[in-house]
Amino acid sequence: MNEALKIKPVDLKSLILGDLKKQDPVTHSEIIAFQQVYKVTEATNGRHSISFLLDLFFSFKNSLLNPSAVIHEINFLEGKELESRAKVASLFQKNPLKGLWHKHYYDGNITALANNVKNALNEHSLPYFEKMVSDAKQIGEERFVSLEDIPHIVNDAISGNLERRRKDGKITGEWVVYACHEGINYYLCLAKHNDGDEKIRMKIKSTCVLEFPFLRKILS
Repeated sequence: MNEALKIKPVDLKSLILGDLKKQDPVTHSEIIAFQQVYKVTEATNGRHSISFLLDLFFSFKNSLLNPSAVIHEINFLEGKELESRAKVASLFQKNPLKGLWHKHYYDGNITALANNVKNALNEHSLPYFEKMVSDAKQIGEERFVSLEDIPHIVNDAISGNLERRRKDGKITGEWVVYACHEGINYYLCLAKHNDGDEKIRMKIKSTCVLEFPFLRKILS
């Protein structure tokens, strides 16, 4: 048996939440209520770290994300939802996160919306506007964009392109970082694209390896 698997897991959730209950009972009550409302434990089947829970809670409290978007993607990974709303899960191929997985979630915040629209514009451009130009050329007509055309062009640029990305399975967002061990997922933390891989790794090593000792082998 691998040495990492002989190490007894530490129940950091109970320890940290227990201490928080003494030090800050209001925040403790908020976290417990949050878990119940969003059914965090049910979604992950209890296989989430304290880092994941606190990331989710404080991001919600600071109005940085919609927790339902994260929970939806986890339910999809766990086979409880039929469709994902974001890009497929993928394995990190390079150090320092090699061996871990990440799943995009999309909650429609302005940053995620802007990134997806930008990517879609790069890939699809403006089909509605391009068709207008093509149609005008075919009939040899010089046509100018009218005020009536603008809402259609804008709608195609945003809603149309988002739908194209969605159909292609390319909607991107921030990440749920998780590990897959013996065919079972363990949810470690939330991360942003610009967090930096080393920072994400240090965050996981500082707590998650205590809760899930098998991570020592993955991160070695």
